[in-house]
Amino acid sequence: MENLEKGIEVSQLIVKDLQGCISPEEKVMLDKWLEESPENREVYHRVQGRVNRDERQRIIRQLNKRAAWERVDRNTKEYKHSILRRCMRYAATIVLPLFVVGIGFYLTRDKEKIHPVAEVVTIAPGVTKAELVLADGHKVILGTETVDSLASEEGINIVKEGNGVSYIGNKEEGDLAYNIMRVPRGGEFKVRLQDGTLVYMNSETELKYPVRFVGKERRVYLSGEAYFEVQRDTTKPFIVVMNGNEVRVLGTEFNVRSYKDEKCQFTTLVTGKVLLTTSDRKCMELLPNEQGIVDPQGDIRKEQVDVALYTAWKDGNFVFRKQSLEHIMEIVERWYDLKVIFEDEWCKQVSFSGNVERYDDFSKLAEMLEATGSVKFRIKNNEIYVTKR
Repeated sequence: MENLEKGIEVSQLIVKDLQGCISPEEKVMLDKWLEESPENREVYHRVQGRVNRDERQRIIRQLNKRAAWERVDRNTKEYKHSILRRCMRYAATIVLPLFVVGIGFYLTRDKEKIHPVAEVVTIAPGVTKAELVLADGHKVILGTETVDSLASEEGINIVKEGNGVSYIGNKEEGDLAYNIMRVPRGGEFKVRLQDGTLVYMNSETELKYPVRFVGKERRVYLSGEAYFEVQRDTTKPFIVVMNGNEVRVLGTEFNVRSYKDEKCQFTTLVTGKVLLTTSDRKCMELLPNEQGIVDPQGDIRKEQVDVALYTAWKDGNFVFRKQSLEHIMEIVERWYDLKVIFEDEWCKQVSFSGNVERYDDFSKLAEMLEATGSVKFRIKNNEIYVTKR
């Protein structure tokens, strides 16, 4: 068990170091591992040398996926030993490939294997897709087959850019005209606004924004979840409005989540600082690694958080740390575009930790969840039924 935990820990530390979010304490642990052998240092420097961002992200995703592990928090110890044995079996099947990058260790496999029900039905992950509503009301369906040039409005050209679109042009005179980008369930999309700000949009998200920014501010309206990389402009603040509440920045990176069916709004800051203001003018400043939470009563508070838990989705990963199955399955519903039905209410409160690649089909996530021995899944049509094992 000691070797298993050490191998998982090292791969997670390398991932955090590559992502630039490793803590001083974790850095000490990583350095200690590097000092243990020349082989360890060779592996680290080989991975670190991947200067291409896309290639580095690919390595990060591989490490996240291969080092995926889970533990379940339970109020009762009834299934403690059974859960431990199942975790060991599952970890053996996913951690061994870490030898590919030199971060490996030997595991003893049980002969018994886990065969989740979800394995027999393939449920594909979300894809790049959205609907763009132009200022005149005309609708354009967007996806991976989007043409290079979509439209021109108010002197601004809308063109394809990777898995998204970009608004090109510097004209600032004229009337204020809005476009609306809608990403459905089972989708994701990126849009680069006229000022250069890049917005990653998650499933079931709508963003209303000007074709070009005029006046003394840059104001957009969001429902759902998005990650913003705001182009800095000290003369023109960037404002995200979410159901009357506002996030005001000059230039920074942050994640916001404001789904209509969720009770609270969440603003998670990655770099810089933001000013969070509620509809009744309560204000709070956020610094990196802080999350501002606005509850249904309009009260506001902030917490220190691991930002990776709230931003990993944009880099193609699911990262869970002691999160309830109810919350996890809310994410599953949006991303895989299906309906989740809990046949046992008890299952909603079971908590899990683990990392899974976002672009895998649902069976991979189901394997991780079922490996705890606490729950099982049954798939019928486009519905997933969750029951106590």
